[in-house]
Amino acid sequence: MNLTRLSLHNYRNIAAAEIRPESGFNILCGENAQGKTNTLEAIYLLGHFKSFRRGRNDELIGTEDKITRVEGEIKTGSLCEKVGLAISNGKKTVQINGKRPQNSAEMFGRFPSVLFAPEEVGVPKGFPAGRRSLLDRALCQTRPAFLDHARAYQRCLRQRNILLKEGKPASSLFPWTEELIRTGAEIRLARRQYLDRLLPLFRTIYRQICSGRETADLVYPTVSDNIADLKEELRQGFEKESGREKKYGVTLAGPHRDDPVFLVDGRVLGVYGSQGQQRSFILAFKTAQILDLEQETATVPLLLLDDMTSELDRKRQDFFFRFLHERQGQVFITCTEISPLREAGFNRIRTFRVKEGKLCDY
Repeated sequence: MNLTRLSLHNYRNIAAAEIRPESGFNILCGENAQGKTNTLEAIYLLGHFKSFRRGRNDELIGTEDKITRVEGEIKTGSLCEKVGLAISNGKKTVQINGKRPQNSAEMFGRFPSVLFAPEEVGVPKGFPAGRRSLLDRALCQTRPAFLDHARAYQRCLRQRNILLKEGKPASSLFPWTEELIRTGAEIRLARRQYLDRLLPLFRTIYRQICSGRETADLVYPTVSDNIADLKEELRQGFEKESGREKKYGVTLAGPHRDDPVFLVDGRVLGVYGSQGQQRSFILAFKTAQILDLEQETATVPLLLLDDMTSELDRKRQDFFFRFLHERQGQVFITCTEISPLREAGFNRIRTFRVKEGKLCDY
């Protein structure tokens, strides 16, 4: 699977651009704040339809027009598909082969990609939402239906919170609580099943990165893989928090408050871990995600590496460069200097210079 054409219109600081990437390594090179990460973000949108950055949709729109468009052509074997995304007036429109998809299954999984971004190195020490997001973004790629459960849960959660703030009685909350239990159990089950599959890969890769000197693990706050048990666990959680929910006017139980625990040598990474251990943890997670995607979808995912050389020391770079050399997939790397990549043996590459929102061959 390869991205054979990328076209951008009025995307952040890029007024207009079109590139035709190679099937192997593609380098986006330039100084900071020129548009490298914006280009990478646009590629990410073609597979995820949501930015990896925080912010509103209309922040993606540049200054040249009131609409932004991202279009890509993706080739898998002899099949070529066109994916397009437009944003105007805060609304997002997606088209696949000229038609609007009817559900999540039609949208997701067509163009799997894995991102390595500097912001993610801080996830272990950050807020629980970041750790949940890291897990859920990976999960969606192999199970697109997960997004439908997550959206249904969020809709129900918003309504229940409104009723709590208004001080409505338990009888009014009951149907929304039951729906949260149903969708919440599906979310927890999907997360649990994904981790059960991913963690053996992750643990092995982490040991390889640290030369066997450390062990790493990721513990999700529920261990059951039985949907009935998960529903009962949620029901007990709501009952336990009912008093505090009435006091604060917000839902205090459920998967939206779960906090996956990142561990190194049995100690909480966010509290006791070093910066190097955080980098190793995220690198191991992403590498395991790539291998899992390949196994589950029989497709080699696109890799998007944003300023990776600045976030990884030489040892971790060497590990990941070896991993990249062993693969046959398409890779996009942003950097300010090409020399570290040349020194690592990346000679057969296509390089694009990015300067002031313009992309051209190096």
